[in-house]
Amino acid sequence: MLGLGTDIIEIRRIENAVARERFFSRVYTPAEQQWLCSRGDNMPQSAAGLFCAKEAVAKACGTGLGEGMSFQDIEIGHLESGAPVVLRPAGRFVLSISHCQEYATATAILLDDEGKKDPE
Repeated sequence: MLGLGTDIIEIRRIENAVARERFFSRVYTPAEQQWLCSRGDNMPQSAAGLFCAKEAVAKACGTGLGEGMSFQDIEIGHLESGAPVVLRPAGRFVLSISHCQEYATATAILLDDEGKKDPE
């Protein structure tokens, strides 16, 4: 394992923010925006989950957002099963997103390449 990141946020906070076009287009890639718009009533929870996932991925990379990595540098997709996957940045990640009525959370693990050891 090369890095671990986690994040949690109030869904209501993201629900209010995504109503502003500038926030929506700054944080989410075009593909993510399209997916979020397809979520119907679940859009606020899904938007909060993606937001947390992006924060968690940036933390797992060791940079955090704003330290050489922007929201647009990170893209989250989904498998047919619905499981989230990190499409960008390059690397092997394990990603988990969860939410309840009030909060969304995500955890990302950046795995080392096969055959390589963790940096010393």
